[in-house]
Amino acid sequence: MNNGNETIVYQERPSWLYYYLLYILGIILFAVSANIGRLDGGFFVLLIVVGLAAVFRFRYLFTITNDRIIMREGLIARNTNEMKVRHIRSMHVKQNPIERILGIGTLTVISAADGEAAVVFKGINDPQMVKETIYKMIDR
Repeated sequence: MNNGNETIVYQERPSWLYYYLLYILGIILFAVSANIGRLDGGFFVLLIVVGLAAVFRFRYLFTITNDRIIMREGLIARNTNEMKVRHIRSMHVKQNPIERILGIGTLTVISAADGEAAVVFKGINDPQMVKETIYKMIDR
């Protein structure tokens, strides 16, 4: 990390539940395959769906330290977006009705420097709790 005093407060990847639309598509394709007598093809489709969800999920890593908010993206190439905790101006949690039921959502952290969305944590578990964790660090 940045210095010897920096510690990880929170680290997570998007929830497996974040890819619920992909799973629904896989179940539909499985049902169609089973209906036409191709159960083996249906299981292959489900395997591909779970594999895609794993690839999509492992592309992202969200980290909060006592000093920084960090979003890393990429499997082979790497794109990192981060900001200092002291530069946070505001945060927004976004959840559609299904995400709210599943307990997942997107947390957007806005920088005080330019007012642009600097770090976005997509599909995390309990985004409201993560937001409160960051606010507690700001208030110190």
